[in-house]
Amino acid sequence: MGLATRGRRRVVFPYPEEGQHVVEAIRDLLASGAFRPVIDRSYPLDDIVEAHRYVESGVKIGNVVVRLDRD
Repeated sequence: MGLATRGRRRVVFPYPEEGQHVVEAIRDLLASGAFRPVIDRSYPLDDIVEAHRYVESGVKIGNVVVRLDRD
């Protein structure tokens, strides 16, 4: 498990069990264009509630991206 801190909060997250070679293989697929993720919709962080509702609706056909736009 990994540990990250943000202010006073700590977040625990699992490391991939497959190892670094899997990450490198995915990187190579992305770089070559052999793999392209399907982006269904994109929302700014301020619309996170709407994004979550859309995901829960069951009609999404790809990934939903939440953008951390800077003003």
